[in-house]
Amino acid sequence: MTMFNPLKRISRQGYLVFFMVLLFSVQQVKAQIQNTGQIKGFLIDEHKAALPFATVMLKNESDSSLYKSMLSDEKGHFSFDQLKTGQYFLQIGMMSYESIYIRKITIDKETIKDLGVLALRPAAILLKGVSIAGKSPFIERRADKIIINLNELADGSSMLETMNKLPGVQVSPNDELRLNGRGVQIYLDGKATTLSADALAGLLKGMSSSGIQKVELIAQPSAKYDAAGSGGIINIVRKKNYKAGLNGNVYGGLGHWKYNKHNAGLNLNYKTQSFNALLTADYSFNKYYVNSEISTDFFNPQQQAIGSNASELTSVRSTRNYTPNLGLDFYLSKKTTLSVSVKPGLQFLHKDAESEISTFDVTKARTGFSRFSNLVKTRATNLSSGLRLQHLIDTAGREFTLDFDYFRYGNYGDQDNNNDFYAPSGTFLERYKSILNQDRVFSVYGVKGDYTHPLGKHLQLETGFKSSYVISDNSNLSYDANGTVPILDEANTDFFKYQENINAMYVTLSQNSKKLTWQLGLRGEHTYGKGEQVQNAADFQRNYVQLFPSLHLDYKLSKNHSLSLGANKRIERPGYENLNPLVRILNSTNYLQGNPSLRPAVSYHQVLNFSYKNAFIMALDYSITLRDFTSVTASYDNTGITTTKPDNNRYSQYFSFFMAFNKPVNRWWTTYTNASLVQRTFKSILNDQVLNNNGRPAFNFSTYNNFAITPKFSLMFLLNYYGKSEERNIVNDPYFMFTAGIKRVFMGKRASAQLNFVDIFNSYKSRYTQNSGVIKQLYENHFETRTIRLNLSYSFGGTLSRTKNSASADEERNRTNIKEN
Repeated sequence: MTMFNPLKRISRQGYLVFFMVLLFSVQQVKAQIQNTGQIKGFLIDEHKAALPFATVMLKNESDSSLYKSMLSDEKGHFSFDQLKTGQYFLQIGMMSYESIYIRKITIDKETIKDLGVLALRPAAILLKGVSIAGKSPFIERRADKIIINLNELADGSSMLETMNKLPGVQVSPNDELRLNGRGVQIYLDGKATTLSADALAGLLKGMSSSGIQKVELIAQPSAKYDAAGSGGIINIVRKKNYKAGLNGNVYGGLGHWKYNKHNAGLNLNYKTQSFNALLTADYSFNKYYVNSEISTDFFNPQQQAIGSNASELTSVRSTRNYTPNLGLDFYLSKKTTLSVSVKPGLQFLHKDAESEISTFDVTKARTGFSRFSNLVKTRATNLSSGLRLQHLIDTAGREFTLDFDYFRYGNYGDQDNNNDFYAPSGTFLERYKSILNQDRVFSVYGVKGDYTHPLGKHLQLETGFKSSYVISDNSNLSYDANGTVPILDEANTDFFKYQENINAMYVTLSQNSKKLTWQLGLRGEHTYGKGEQVQNAADFQRNYVQLFPSLHLDYKLSKNHSLSLGANKRIERPGYENLNPLVRILNSTNYLQGNPSLRPAVSYHQVLNFSYKNAFIMALDYSITLRDFTSVTASYDNTGITTTKPDNNRYSQYFSFFMAFNKPVNRWWTTYTNASLVQRTFKSILNDQVLNNNGRPAFNFSTYNNFAITPKFSLMFLLNYYGKSEERNIVNDPYFMFTAGIKRVFMGKRASAQLNFVDIFNSYKSRYTQNSGVIKQLYENHFETRTIRLNLSYSFGGTLSRTKNSASADEERNRTNIKEN
């Protein structure tokens, strides 16, 4: 196959525009007469650990009017730059912490006021003689995202299991993630994962929730982010320690219901003046069952019934994961950091499944049946490596970041299939045995650059580029195993190769003022893809350019009331697995298959939010997606076998009304509750049948409640409910999941024990009907979701000791600390 250079596909005109923007930005700064006054500091909590995302407000001393505000960064730093001369006071606060007030800070033209280390104390209260300290909230809402802190849900389960517990997030029976019913792009530590749905599911199954700090749900990404994902972005942020010296955390857990589960992990972090080293190791084992029932009815074009079949599948599956991780930050200077990371991974999957499939004529008389056994052994490997150079050009906020990334994922599977056929009377007819070897390898190369440039006191320009190159190799070797020696079945053997190159540039312009904050963005992406099915000598190409504008407005109506408006354009490219026409066997009559004719789906999304004290939120949401992806079931080569594959519909529409209340009810009870009313419409032609579905309103509800019984003991309850809904050509039945947990901290809060009972009523299910025109199916999937989990955790390490002087010496270096690649 002809290879292509991804860098050559960025046009010369594109580079010229990009560097003209940078040159213009530099000239702007040189042309300005800047105020260089600065106030900065470093926030820590009661344990002397960095305190991120605290609200820092700079006000005029004369009239207490707000001059500027910001959140401390993930390392606890804040800095107000380019201040005009005057006298100010500082107010610093965070939920469940006492506020800090620093009065009469005088700034001259070139004053740099370093406040050093500032400690926030928990807002301790007294309840019946018991002192109860504040804690980090489960859910935090920002202007552009929702943050879920996983302290209470980090019970040792895999991240794929944990995702199903988050508000608005759903995991399909095929392990595909959706946010508010729409496709999403998954990020790890701020970087996009360019993986197929299967590969991503494998990666998340091998990732323990105990090693995750938080999950960010970004429904309205700016132009700085990749345009992929019609429903936005889910960013998973792993734990990392920023305290000086040697620090670490060890954890382990056990789970059980029908089968055992266990996990263990270690996080080590060592930080000095010149470097920061991170070493983690994670192991998990999960054994569980998946049982499915599929009923299929066949119709002619006049919608008259012509036959049916029914299958029942029982399976026991297990996964074993090993995921070490090494990250190094080298502080080359006070303003420059070089970061290197290497993250290998190894996963073993095992599936033992049996099913019985019966066929019926139009009178529902059984015409025969078969018994199918399927033994699958899979080994998956992944290697992620990255190199990042971050340089702070000056204290005014100019910054440049350059990233180089490489990722390789290999999945090597062996299947032994045994199919026995019987007459309606039960008489054995014949046996067919086959062996299927399926290998999938993805290699991803990426380079990305970002530049931030303040333009005056309130205006900021950001611009950057990204280029990625993906190679996907897939082989499907099928063997007839009925004889003593397996014989290659060339009719069912194929090789599929796919290459994709995406080049992008973006620019955003934002301004902050007392009443109005706005951001405008534009991203351009050029996509070139080439696929080749070797056995059939068939290939296809995709070559297109798309522009993706974005807008975000935030207006403060009063001290407590605010309105925000967001609008953007997104794209959802077909997953590599969905372009792969190779067949994947579910049972003897049901296959899965990709579709190389899939076109990318384009969505337009608008949302209007109202907020009261950032505690009560209402939102109206609308989006329309052209050429949306739809699962279609059709007859496979007129063999009586059905194959399900994705196709493009004409359009899908999404309407949503959302309400949320996130606030402590009193001193010992905190609730995070939300409800939504959602309706989806859909139009398509499937199997030559026109489907026009106006959908139905669906009610969804989620509530998380935490009760602080004592300073060391707390209770947690989580309820997720999803009402009956229609999504494209699928109607989903309602279901709910209820989880309860208790947590106890000891040894000065360094250690904790957490016991969670997940899905207490065993009520989670996936039951839905799928209408493909001449084929209608009912799916009922049952999973082992009810589990009792015990997780133990212990943190160790020295305390963070800094004086004002040492903080001043380290501040620039610490600002260049970045999350692991």
